[in-house]
Amino acid sequence: MGITAGSYTPSLGQLNSALGTPGLVILQDPNYLIPRNQDLPVTQRDVASPKITDELSYGVELQWQARPRVGIVFMLLNWQGRSTLSDTITMALRSNLPPVDVPRTARYNLNLNQFWVGWRYSLFDAPDKGRLFVNLGVAGYAVADLTMDALLKVIPDQQNPIDLNFASISSTEVHGTAFTSRYGVGGEYFLTHHVSMGFHANYIFGEMTDFRISRYFPSGFSELPPIPPETTNSLPDNVLPSNPELPVVGEQLQTATVVEPRAGVEVVQNPTDVKLDLKGVEASFMLRVYY
Repeated sequence: MGITAGSYTPSLGQLNSALGTPGLVILQDPNYLIPRNQDLPVTQRDVASPKITDELSYGVELQWQARPRVGIVFMLLNWQGRSTLSDTITMALRSNLPPVDVPRTARYNLNLNQFWVGWRYSLFDAPDKGRLFVNLGVAGYAVADLTMDALLKVIPDQQNPIDLNFASISSTEVHGTAFTSRYGVGGEYFLTHHVSMGFHANYIFGEMTDFRISRYFPSGFSELPPIPPETTNSLPDNVLPSNPELPVVGEQLQTATVVEPRAGVEVVQNPTDVKLDLKGVEASFMLRVYY
């Protein structure tokens, strides 16, 4: 039995491209779904967030030494990637209140678990000294969970005092599965007869085409205090917020190019299903115990 810790760099090409390209939006992103008005165009709602970068990966493996040079390996790998960006956007909260500047934090968290059943062959095998081997991931299964959050904090402004102070969080959760495989090399050095330290480096192949909305939490702007009956609408209609079409549980995560030919009008072009590209290099150190 062994435990591993290292790095994994999945491509995530289509997802990262949508996060970092202005105008190329994720249609179910809660930041894109923020109630819109003419002071909040798509170029501001579609926050240009950094790529989801590689973080430390952790794993557990079990190996059955079927023959002196041949082992059957079962491995579980966990990897988490994050992207965060903070900015300020202009929100129209109520028809009798002027627009206000609202601090926003956009967060994207991807949790990936992969399981493999593989074959390991030792090219060099010296009992009680060490091994060099090749890994062949015969069959693998990946489970991905993506959470996209829009965190808004409405605070009073000294230049435009409003008796409102609250936070709003909207979130979209996405779940997907895929088959994967991996191929690589590794080695280990025996510290004792039953304990070894080593490394392995593998290239992972896989693409997740089934990546669907599992849950959506709308923003809390519906909880704003009602407009006092004695007040009148002080804002033009094109400034008042309009609510977009919300995600539906079970629909495929999609990207699209969104343009605004004129203020308040959006055109969605070329909607495309997101395919989560899992291809990348995984390298880890490991501590193994033999029974």
